[in-house]
Amino acid sequence: MSNTPTLTEIVNTIKTETGMESDKIHELIKSKINEFGDFVTELGAAHIIARELGVNISQESKEVVPSTLEVAQLVSDINNVSLIGRIVRIYDKITFKKKDGTEGQLQPITVEDKTGKIRVVAWDQKAKVVKESNCKLGDPVRIIGGYTKQGKDGSTELHLGIRSQLQIRPSGIKDADLPSFETTFTKIGEIKGEEIGTNIRGKITQIDTIHEFERSDESKGKKQTIIIGDETGEVNLNFWNEKVEMLATFKVNEIVDVIGLSAKLGLKGFIELHTTRFTSIVQSEEVKDFKVKRGFIGSSVKEVETLSKIAHIQESNKTVSVKGLVISVGLIHEFTRDDNSLGRVRNISISDNTGVMRVVFWDDKTQLIDEQPIDKIITVLNGYTRKNQYSDIEIYCGKQTRINLETATSTITNQYQVAFTNISEISEEKEEVHVRGLILELEPLRQIVTKNKETVDLRTFKLQDNTGVIRVTCWRDNIKKLENLESGDLIEVLDARTKVSPSYNPDLVVTKRSIIKVSNSSDFLSPDFISGTEVSEMNQQSLVIQNIENVKEGDEVKIRATVVKLAEKRYVYVFCPTCRKKMEKKDDKYICQEDGKIQNPEYRLLFSFTANDGTGDINVLCAGRIAENVMGITTEKAAEIAVDSVKAPYFYLKNKNFEYSEQIIEGKAKKNPFLDSLEIVAEKISKVNFRDSTKVIVNQTLSE
Repeated sequence: MSNTPTLTEIVNTIKTETGMESDKIHELIKSKINEFGDFVTELGAAHIIARELGVNISQESKEVVPSTLEVAQLVSDINNVSLIGRIVRIYDKITFKKKDGTEGQLQPITVEDKTGKIRVVAWDQKAKVVKESNCKLGDPVRIIGGYTKQGKDGSTELHLGIRSQLQIRPSGIKDADLPSFETTFTKIGEIKGEEIGTNIRGKITQIDTIHEFERSDESKGKKQTIIIGDETGEVNLNFWNEKVEMLATFKVNEIVDVIGLSAKLGLKGFIELHTTRFTSIVQSEEVKDFKVKRGFIGSSVKEVETLSKIAHIQESNKTVSVKGLVISVGLIHEFTRDDNSLGRVRNISISDNTGVMRVVFWDDKTQLIDEQPIDKIITVLNGYTRKNQYSDIEIYCGKQTRINLETATSTITNQYQVAFTNISEISEEKEEVHVRGLILELEPLRQIVTKNKETVDLRTFKLQDNTGVIRVTCWRDNIKKLENLESGDLIEVLDARTKVSPSYNPDLVVTKRSIIKVSNSSDFLSPDFISGTEVSEMNQQSLVIQNIENVKEGDEVKIRATVVKLAEKRYVYVFCPTCRKKMEKKDDKYICQEDGKIQNPEYRLLFSFTANDGTGDINVLCAGRIAENVMGITTEKAAEIAVDSVKAPYFYLKNKNFEYSEQIIEGKAKKNPFLDSLEIVAEKISKVNFRDSTKVIVNQTLSE
């Protein structure tokens, strides 16, 4: 009987050794025939293809093993490398797009012999061998026909291509020729919550459904959680993304060995396990069954007794303890978990003399504090820091957290007050400004249209302390923080943001993380403090209608006059939001000389008119809210109608018959350097109500 293999035998051998499909092998043979023409037969071409692919097609036993090298002998750029060893690490399979558009894949593993370890990279068909062999850590492996190259970290790697062979658990390898290997398993109850690369052996007691989610970069992710337990307790084990596929063949009550996990403390105070890039899971061959101790394991982390200052808590995923003054308490919110159980969460905010921080209570701990946190000092022992959606650090209180709440005297609570900034000292744009003072002129809710054509709610008020007055602005949902407040209330505004307005004066902006609360004390106001409300009332009582001819520079004035001329000019001015300088429009684009093209400029509404009361003329300047009130439209609306013509707002106001109307004008007299005359910077303008004005004139005459 001939020892020469047939064409079919050669094709089958190539297919077995390389994983290549039969059709592809026949295409290669046909291509080789076309290359050599009449000089080669189909069988001869098959021999050539086999030789080029490194496939031995002789009928001799294939158990013959070529001489092997040791890991310590391997350097870069060696071909036809043979090696035996043990698998000591299995990484995630990586898929990628090749230059021809097809999908490629590679599977890294780490192999160890008695001289060292080396990273082995199996490409394409050889990567499938790793997965389909269901290999596990400790398995013997034989590599034939590999090649070495330098890895990204400078170390030598062994790569397996189409001509290489990868044999998992092959015959002919003696255990004595390999390094000893023993997987060490950690009892679930002994996990501390800080381990990396831990291994467990346990029984699957629950398998949850796959949860799909969307990341911040809009890519898709997957998570599947199982509960696994042993004689010491149970733990949640989370499989992420590609690792989810590992669970497809496993069932509840199976004993499994899971290698290469990381452990951390979960939100509720229980330990959680998570897969890593080299996690593997196999059915245990050594243990058939055992009884699971029911109940999740908690934190074994030593309690942190040292209290931290709030400003010093800047890292997430840390166990901390802190003490502070409760400054706000949110409502309890209920939610349904993935397992249909009911959960509860409540947020509170606390302060010490270094800052403000939010603390999150879960489930039973939500009942520990009521919604009236007056003079309450809280101590949080063994909380857990996390970042919220705005990247702010918060403290989460789970099962392992201890809470102590006590009522304190004002002397003690003052020790945990934040450091407040005097209003007169606020000058530049920054976050986390804490101020307190008296509410002046709390304006009603109004709606405005933004530059993006969005209609939003807006509410503003003025805040006064011993040193000055500042305007505070609340947008959108933040206006809810002003509920139940009114002019004359003493309040504290925590974590506000400053912003320089078009008038170059700083404003305060209430953000999502800002807190507005009623102040429990007025001790921060000086004994001689006079509120702006009282000043306004005194001014109203002291200010009488006076003649224009008697107005002097610096006077707080109140006149009754007729609008005799409305200035016919631009009413809306455009500012650069960065350098605060005026800009002009060129080729439908706003250009700032310092900052270049500006996409979202800021607008300011400003106009003037001449008023006459029979004793003389005076120019009146209207800006900001006063200008909006007179025109009856917002600055944004005025900017819209000024698109076609800069004088459109002038005609808009003129058509409202403002010119030749009679008005009560209050404000401060200043010298206008451009007109070289006095003008009134208006603080209030109201149309004359003839019935009421008659009473005023009569009362004024009688008093004189």
